[in-house]
Amino acid sequence: MTPLLDIRDLSLVFDTFDGTYHAIDQVSLQLNPGEALGLVGETGCGKSVLTRAAFGLVPVPPARITSGSVQLDGRELLGLSDRALRGIRGSEVAMIFQDPMTYLNPVFRVGTQLVDAIRAQSGGRIGKAEAKSIALDMLDKVHLPNPDRQFRAYPHELSGGMRQRVLIAMALAAKPKLLIADEPTTALDMTIQAQILDLMAELVEDLGLAMIMISHDLGVVAQVCSRVAVMYAGKIVEDAPIGRIFDAPAHPYTQGLLAALPHPFKPVDRLASIPGTLPDLLHPPAGCRFAGRCAQSHAACAAPVPLRAVGPRHRVACTLYKDAATEGAAHV
Repeated sequence: MTPLLDIRDLSLVFDTFDGTYHAIDQVSLQLNPGEALGLVGETGCGKSVLTRAAFGLVPVPPARITSGSVQLDGRELLGLSDRALRGIRGSEVAMIFQDPMTYLNPVFRVGTQLVDAIRAQSGGRIGKAEAKSIALDMLDKVHLPNPDRQFRAYPHELSGGMRQRVLIAMALAAKPKLLIADEPTTALDMTIQAQILDLMAELVEDLGLAMIMISHDLGVVAQVCSRVAVMYAGKIVEDAPIGRIFDAPAHPYTQGLLAALPHPFKPVDRLASIPGTLPDLLHPPAGCRFAGRCAQSHAACAAPVPLRAVGPRHRVACTLYKDAATEGAAHV
């Protein structure tokens, strides 16, 4: 199957007063049509920067892409003009962010913003009346009660969960091929979070979308994703089907993330944590970036560690598995 999104050896740096910050280092990631991928890792590991850089949303300067390729449906995106990228964003690729109040203008009604977004996504080919009809239909699809009333409301008149549904409706109105959801439930309470996740899973399946769900919470991505890529300090350290990640996590970092999750049937006095902090990416280590926090690190970790197959559709960047690649294992 030809990937919908094909990122190859992408590297991105930020030029700062203190030096060059290596935010993304030789990342390769493929996403098939209709596939839901979870991109997980702690704050600062590069999840959001990776997806934003792929679609020209990281300011240049101070950012610089130093190597790599990003293809959407076989079309190379790196090097496209801002105008060409604007034509792709919204119509072919849509994004949902974690704080809806930041992305909804408080002085305009919800309907006005939806209609403007839909018309902009269409390049002006859709008139106001048709855009309003599409907007009301999308508000109904995201299960927002009384769509006509919410269409006339201002953002501050809606709850956090309702505002997030508005952003989902806005993102999906143009029927994009790919949806990127960047921590879309972080600011919501647990009950509303579950509703939003169920809604996203339903819409992705019904509309046949591919999706990248960015989160620091493996429990969240497990509800909507079939595959997980684990990022650490600007690199992908493990990539596997969701069941494999939970049943047989290979990388020590992934194991640490799972150990830190609370378990309803295994109460403990204190949750597990991963000692230490992220490495300084102004001067990143040449080898495994997790070695300084890993209880299993050894001399071989000082050298670069590529992703290796350790099973069907399961790759890991760890020296503990250098001889464990299954013959003929499929790379994702």
